[in-house]
Order: sequence, then C-alpha cells, then structure tokens
Amino acid sequence: MKPRKYTGTKDGISKGPRKGMLEFIKQVEARTDKALWNNGHFIVRPVKGSGVGGPLSVHATGRAVDLSYRKMPDKGKPNGRKHAEDFIELLVANNRLLGIELILDYMPAGGRGWRCDRLAWQNYKPPGLTGSPNGDLLHVQSSPRMADSPQTVIAAFAKLTDT
Repeated sequence: MKPRKYTGTKDGISKGPRKGMLEFIKQVEARTDKALWNNGHFIVRPVKGSGVGGPLSVHATGRAVDLSYRKMPDKGKPNGRKHAEDFIELLVANNRLLGIELILDYMPAGGRGWRCDRLAWQNYKPPGLTGSPNGDLLHVQSSPRMADSPQTVIAAFAKLTDT
C-alpha cells in the first residue's frame, strides 16, 4: 500500500463542525454500540499541551475527534480498552477506505501515533502525548474529503460490513 499525504492543518480553521466528521462519529458510535464515544470534536485551540500561541490543533479544521472508551453510566463498555484496540485495527486496516490520516493512542507510556504518510506506528518517548500514559481516548483525524461528505462516510462504513 502506498503512503498518502498528511493534511495536518493545511485546510485551515473551519467555520464549524464538518458534516462528514459528524457522520463519522455517528457511525463509530453505532458500530461499537457506544463502546467508543465522542469526547470532543470541533474546537479552535492550539495542540493540547502546547499552550497559548502553540500550533493549531486539527480539531480546529473540523477533521478530528477524540473517541473515549471510558465507561460512563450512559456510554462506554466494560473492558473499553479491548474495544478500542479492536477498532484501532479496523481503522488501520481500512485507512484508505475511511480516509484516516492519523490516529493517536494515549494509553501506552508516551503514547503512540499512526500516520497515513508512513503507514506505521511511532512510539513516543515520555512525556510524549499530554495525558499519556493511561489516557482513555483515541484521537482520529480524517481526510478533508471524508470530513465534508456524510454520504462518502456512510458508503465507506457500509463496505466495512461487507468484509
């Protein structure tokens, strides 16, 4: 499989949540029966831990979501980490179909990240990702095309059920 370009924040600040990303969140929550749930998506702010004036977070572009697997009264499941690990495998295996550009996993010490331009995981040395180790979320970024098209997201998830 050929690596793809990573967009980062090149598409700039969005005017609000993007419809394709909202559909992506809906599809993830439905597919996992809310074992993974939206813990935050669109917000204009710097990268977590970088402070005022730090680099812009991809959340500001409307193409990022934090998916928590923490057990709550109305969402999450027992053994949430196992659900998250299974879903990570699904995202990586179907990254091109789903337009996945980046996954950050806050659980391991320092955290780890997968990117579409290297098609591999990189382990970060502590302190690494702010909130690691033992973070209970995955940060997922989609391509601009997916973030803008609910229909494309629906069609991609439909293909997942066929495999």
